[in-house]
Amino acid sequence: MAVDQATKKLYNERIGAHKLQISEHEKELSAYKKAMMSNKKLKPFFHLGNVAQQLMVVKLQMEMNEISEQMMQVKNNSFLDNARKNLYKIFSDLDAVVKGDVDEPIDFNRDELDKLGPFTPKQRLNLYRHMRKAVDKLVQAYGPNTKWIWSFPELYAKSANLGKNMIDFREVQSKRDPREEFFYDRKEMVQMVIDDLMDASNRYRDKYEISTKATGDLIMAIKLLEGLRRVAVVVKDDAMAAKAKTGIESYKTRIEAEKEEKKQPAKK
Repeated sequence: MAVDQATKKLYNERIGAHKLQISEHEKELSAYKKAMMSNKKLKPFFHLGNVAQQLMVVKLQMEMNEISEQMMQVKNNSFLDNARKNLYKIFSDLDAVVKGDVDEPIDFNRDELDKLGPFTPKQRLNLYRHMRKAVDKLVQAYGPNTKWIWSFPELYAKSANLGKNMIDFREVQSKRDPREEFFYDRKEMVQMVIDDLMDASNRYRDKYEISTKATGDLIMAIKLLEGLRRVAVVVKDDAMAAKAKTGIESYKTRIEAEKEEKKQPAKK
């Protein structure tokens, strides 16, 4: 359906307003980059400032696609692709703050966590919520018929794993009294991360089964479950720890079976 000139004019005005807002956030990002060079002690917090600015940019870019769909009746993949690139910048900044390693023991990043004292559990929870919401909205905006569909498990895995690495499990273990400040924020974030690690692992399993048949995808599903199991053990969620262990063993069995099958001579 053809779009009239008045609609096109209003569309360009709304997109232009969003672009101006993005430009303001980019100025803030540039300022944080300069500040990092001069104040190494506060560098982790400048990275967190980058994350907050980039989350706003991602939100605006996805809104721009919504405006395009509503007013022009067409999905604007360039807006979504830019939002996707900025999500990876968010992951990179968080990796610089808490490390993004997947298969490391709990508390492996103690040095990084010790530097983040002023970044409260409530603030960590809010950041994680916004990051996960951005991932969900981006995936929904692309829809099922996109070339990026099998890259989405990585988005969920990276966000879940960074969420896990933001949690100070030493605090979780030592501050078990509900009267403690941030008790419920810690509890909610731990539960979100547990659910999201399981979800991300399942997405990699589905990627393996439906698309790639690549052992690497099943290995990533295992690594995510191993991270989940470590969290479950720390917070004494025995049922989840057992569920994760069962999944790990099942996937490892499948990998071994696949190896054995490849060793067999081809049937004539």
